[in-house]
Amino acid sequence: MKIFIDNTRREFLRKLIAGASMMGMAPVLSSLQSCTGSTPILKIPQRPFGNTGEMVGIYSLGAQATVEQVGMKDQALEIVNRCIDMGINYIDTSAWYGMDGNSSEGDHLRGTSERHVGEVMKTRRSEVFLATKTHDRSYDGAMRHLESSLENLQTDTIDLWQIHNIKGGGDEDIDYIFSDEGCMKALMKAQDEKIVRFLGISGHADPDPMKELVDRYPFDAVLMALNAADKHYNSYIEKLLPTTVEKNMGIIGMKIPARDRIFSHGGIITMKEAMSYTMTLPISTIIVGIDKIAELEENIRIAQEFESLTADEMLAIEDKVKPHHEHLLFYKGLSEWPEEWSGNNV
Repeated sequence: MKIFIDNTRREFLRKLIAGASMMGMAPVLSSLQSCTGSTPILKIPQRPFGNTGEMVGIYSLGAQATVEQVGMKDQALEIVNRCIDMGINYIDTSAWYGMDGNSSEGDHLRGTSERHVGEVMKTRRSEVFLATKTHDRSYDGAMRHLESSLENLQTDTIDLWQIHNIKGGGDEDIDYIFSDEGCMKALMKAQDEKIVRFLGISGHADPDPMKELVDRYPFDAVLMALNAADKHYNSYIEKLLPTTVEKNMGIIGMKIPARDRIFSHGGIITMKEAMSYTMTLPISTIIVGIDKIAELEENIRIAQEFESLTADEMLAIEDKVKPHHEHLLFYKGLSEWPEEWSGNNV
């Protein structure tokens, strides 16, 4: 039985890997020169962002961790600027993101990440594809978020506006989202008025309501939790990813190292394994939050040197994480939300 299961999974992964290969991946050369002054520096390879006509680097910034922390503006700006300097051209933030130490409680924290990113956008907006989100499901609430997001980000156009954190367990009223009072009316209005270029959804708790949404409306992009533990419970890779590939959506992977939990228990897998696993899938990009510049530089090196894994290599990584999958899939409700909010990931 195990041989049959492994072979079935192997074939499934092979098809996904082939799908990623069909997307193509373009190497990008920096206009900067190496220290020798003669050899161009290889930057982050790019993939198509679904049907949008945009190309994004396979590794991008999730503006949480240090970037969303109150009182860390200088460090946040350093990270955002360094990201762009090193070739990152996709930045993800949200009207929700804001932290004070290990707490995200309090309306006064909302928009901290956007404000930090906005300090850079006022001079470097043309260099990035900018994504943000609304967590309000009502038309009025989403429109208020749009107004504050534009002000915080110091821009008049958002490239991708997303419905934030689609919930599972029957907690999401999808009919309300599409009602006259729901947030979809705000998203479509903003796109019609060219304030927003593209529309998307995000979520990490349950793939089922997200699939219902993408089946119901032609969203341009989806941000979902994709890591090596995913297959062991309520899998996004099995339940949602094939649909989004078929629809040629922009696909963004998050929760790559599961808020640093891949480094616990003596090191379940390495950051290279974690990133390579997800980048081998037919995704456009992955987003990762950053605490320190050293983390950023390490991750960019991994992205620069990325080579697609084989199905057997992916199976081996999945087996490594299996004993710890409940710990790693905390965001699906299998274990408590981590006490430590800092760390290398969104």
